Amino acid sequence: MLLAHPEAEDLGRFVEGTLDDPERAAIVDHLADCDDCRILVVDAAEFAEPAKVERHSTWWLEIAAALIIVAGIGGLLVWQHRDPAAGLAAATAGLKSRLVEARLSGFPYREWHVNRGNGTDADAVADPAVLHLEVQAGEVLERTGSDAKTLHAHGLAHLLAASTATEANEIRSERSSAVALLQEAANRAPDSAAYQTDLAAALLTVGDKNSRDLALTHLEKALTIDPRNPEALFNKALALRDSNQALPLRESNPKAAIAAFQRYLAVDPSSPWADEARKKLETLQEPP
Repeated sequence: MLLAHPEAEDLGRFVEGTLDDPERAAIVDHLADCDDCRILVVDAAEFAEPAKVERHSTWWLEIAAALIIVAGIGGLLVWQHRDPAAGLAAATAGLKSRLVEARLSGFPYREWHVNRGNGTDADAVADPAVLHLEVQAGEVLERTGSDAKTLHAHGLAHLLAASTATEANEIRSERSSAVALLQEAANRAPDSAAYQTDLAAALLTVGDKNSRDLALTHLEKALTIDPRNPEALFNKALALRDSNQALPLRESNPKAAIAAFQRYLAVDPSSPWADEARKKLETLQEPP
């Protein structure tokens, strides 16, 4: 027979990663046999305050993997049913650097390195973590369904595939598929700030003015839904920075991008994303 269920407060602290080791181990043991609490934990992870979960994102992704292992295939089905893109987010936690400069909703922080060429270099493609991500992306694309969550996951899989591709035609094709699928997901779930934000992230990888302008439109929609959404605020600052940098020097005016980064930092002052935002802000504030 199961022991008494953990208190709701303890399950919340479990999601945030703030329990001590004995308490955490006890809850993991309980979740191995309790479908009800396992579902509560997954739901809590979806709706937890972003700033709190962000500080412990690596811990949460490790716990998600542990739950799948201890709970067996039933736990895996519950997790995938809740979020088809969970495997993608977990797989990116092992990367040396992230593949897309913009933030993807619910994905952990990895440092951004500018790649001057198309796609990834040979060393990155051979990275076991990248290969693992490609396997996860393939599994996501094998899922069938036309619901918003599945379309969103498919779009993210194509977006990440574009970032690991090496041929220009393949990169363009994957980006085009990503934008189309993420657009359809956003159409089907118009009240999702996450879907609007991830669509904008895909559009920013295209790099032309029309795509940047469209990205800003979708980010404004996301911020209308959730004015303090950290991914949308971060991506809006990137979009304004890129729009400014595309102008001739005599027309350059970084004030809007600077204000956008400052607005982001007011919402998220302490995460690794905030540290990166400060570095980008310092670059914008440097005298010409």
